[in-house]
Amino acid sequence: MRRPFSRRYRGGEQAGPSSAETPIEDPPEDPPEDTPEGAAQAPDGDLGKAHDAADTPGSAPEASARPRRLRRPRRLHPRLRRPSPRLRRRSRVPGGGSRRLSSARSRVRGGLYHVQDLGLALGGFFARIPAAFARAWRAFWDRLSIAARRRLVAAVGASLALICFFALAVPNLPCQFPGGSSCPPPDDAEELVPSDALAYLHLELDPETEQAAEAAEIAGRLPRLTEALATQILARLPGAGGSPASFLAEVEPWFAGEAAVAVVPAPPGPPEQVVLLEFEEAEGAEAYADRLAAGTPAVEDYQGVEVSEDERGLASAKVEDFLVLGTSDGVRDVVDAAAGADGAGSLAAEETATQAREQLPDHRLAEAYLSGEGVEQLAGEAGPLRGVSLLLAPGASEGAAAALVTEDGAVELVVRSQIDPERSDASPQFFAAFPRFEPSLDERLSERTAAYLGIGDPERAVAALLSQATAQAPGIAAGFEALVEDLRRDARVDVEREFLASLGGEAAFALGLAGEDDTTGVPADRFLEFVADDVDEERARRALAGLQAPLAESVDPALGQLPGFGEQVIAGVAARSVRLSPALELTYAVFDGIAAIATDPAGIEELASSEGGAGSLSQSERFELATAGFEEQVSLIAYLDLVALVSLGEREGLAGSPAYAQVATDARSLQALGLSVRSEEDLLAADLRLIVGDRPVAESEPLPGE
Repeated sequence: MRRPFSRRYRGGEQAGPSSAETPIEDPPEDPPEDTPEGAAQAPDGDLGKAHDAADTPGSAPEASARPRRLRRPRRLHPRLRRPSPRLRRRSRVPGGGSRRLSSARSRVRGGLYHVQDLGLALGGFFARIPAAFARAWRAFWDRLSIAARRRLVAAVGASLALICFFALAVPNLPCQFPGGSSCPPPDDAEELVPSDALAYLHLELDPETEQAAEAAEIAGRLPRLTEALATQILARLPGAGGSPASFLAEVEPWFAGEAAVAVVPAPPGPPEQVVLLEFEEAEGAEAYADRLAAGTPAVEDYQGVEVSEDERGLASAKVEDFLVLGTSDGVRDVVDAAAGADGAGSLAAEETATQAREQLPDHRLAEAYLSGEGVEQLAGEAGPLRGVSLLLAPGASEGAAAALVTEDGAVELVVRSQIDPERSDASPQFFAAFPRFEPSLDERLSERTAAYLGIGDPERAVAALLSQATAQAPGIAAGFEALVEDLRRDARVDVEREFLASLGGEAAFALGLAGEDDTTGVPADRFLEFVADDVDEERARRALAGLQAPLAESVDPALGQLPGFGEQVIAGVAARSVRLSPALELTYAVFDGIAAIATDPAGIEELASSEGGAGSLSQSERFELATAGFEEQVSLIAYLDLVALVSLGEREGLAGSPAYAQVATDARSLQALGLSVRSEEDLLAADLRLIVGDRPVAESEPLPGE
């Protein structure tokens, strides 16, 4: 085998450097043993010895002795070589298969050698990149002057600082700075409202704001309803001679954008109302106040502010940039708050009001605040806001805030009530009875569901509601307990321990639609259904079967229908039914971990056919729009398909009502309504979202003003 880096001789002739070159002498060493081929067969490491043997007596003449060659330095990395085919041992096992196997192994080994060579080459290439970059950067840096180096370092540092600023600091800047978080609408009126105000309503009516533009677009889709609402609001604004004011003619020319209403306490009498209107032109505001006055008003200087009071007791004053209208005491309270009089503070510094209002969306058209006492007085049993008392929690609230938001064809009411846990334990608010859950039954209900109400853990919810009813409505609680006891005694069915306990972590009540009228396209049938998920199927079947007999016995024979029982298979599911009247048949089934009771077999069929994908309520566009932005975990969720409900109402006779005819086109623009309520230990949060579609074309209905 040929040795690498060795020189070859032929016939004793030197094949190397010329005789003029001076050979390199090695230190004396012991001569090797005489062999015929000693010099040629010496290994690489013994080349020096081979050369010495050639110089000993009996070797080639001294003139022909070759000088020792310069050895190439050893490689830092061993070179991988494929074994020579001549050195491979071929299999001597009889049979061609063994030879083919040996050949295949040889090819595999050869391929591995190539891969190793390629890996070493690539590794060396990439290993040289950092060094090459460093050399290039060093050469570039060395060519720069000292001043240029300083400028370069300063530029790089400034760039890094800007990157960190925009990535970290800008999102947390105050909203007044460009790029900072979004700001709520400007509210200068809160600085003038007394801190003990029971209620405060603020509107930003500047038409150039984003919220006002969105509100104007939605108002254009609902002109009749908008006109009726505007009339109700302007009725609160005094006009000349005691009549409601004309906003466009009397207020708009001097109005600057902000409007506010404050309700302040006036013991021992009822609360008093004060109106604040921001003005751009003081003369126009003064002229408006003069037109409102009855008779000759009396003018008094109070805290450096002129307060005018007419014969009816209507007082007015210009406080900073606002025209203040109200009772004499109410206007003076506003002046005290603005002047910072002893014992007087403004709502802007009230901690509870600030905490409640900070939880509202920054983008809002209007906002309201009620103090704890204001919730008690205004949302109590006799208060004007008793219709929304469930969302405010009188008796447990320390203060509540609400905001009206308009965005992308939707109007949203956001309510946040601060709950006192100790007061809530003594007087539980209604929604505290509903445990939080993550809704999922919307994936089982049909997209043709017209109404949907979802709650979590029905067993706990019913028990908590009964506990509340015992304290607040003892008659209802007593009636339910009597019914449960009768069923336990007569039918041997324990509703609480068997039926309610078998239900899982979620339940829903729904109004479903089925069929379709061939002429109108409106669903021909509708049914109610109750659905529970994650149930104990065996216990649920046993409890529902035990309730059949009591239900049948409750049927009045005067209805002309004898109770009937039946069994059937609906969409592959075994179902049972009880006919209670010619028009009412209860059908129930337990399958796939759910229990369902419906007033029509179509309800069971739609549930059994649903697979949670296309065709489910969760995939409905109107449902998605109405529930967009809701929290994942809620205490209660509700949904109304207003398109379907309006169609049903018109089919049932609503279309013939003259009052409805005035707003029919507006009503047909309403698409859906969603409600989400979340009850926590110290917070009650509610979100109500109304979706408004494009205005349909109505040939016979004139628009306002036509």
